[in-house]
Amino acid sequence: MTCINTSPQFSQTTARSEHQPFSLLADELRFDTSAQFTALALDLSLGIKTCLSLIHASHLAREEGDGACPPILNVADTESLTRMAMAAAGVLSERAGSHIDILNALHVKAGEQVLSN
Repeated sequence: MTCINTSPQFSQTTARSEHQPFSLLADELRFDTSAQFTALALDLSLGIKTCLSLIHASHLAREEGDGACPPILNVADTESLTRMAMAAAGVLSERAGSHIDILNALHVKAGEQVLSN
């Protein structure tokens, strides 16, 4: 059995990461739910657009059959990007649906408060 020495003389200090996660949002908006959803929608829609552009260009190149200008993606990669675009669209629609449910619930709650006053 392997023994790991954890005595203080072998302790290591944890390295602090200098990496800052990328965000399209200003620091003041990082915890705003609507801003987060908008940033997610932008990011996913740009990713879907890129996938579809590559897929489209590959299909056109296959149809033309020009050996001097082969498809950007092979068939397997085209299928993978298609699935990725479908998954990204699914995430986006699920998140949008959740936000709509929350907004509708808040609207109903606000309406009930007005009626009770």
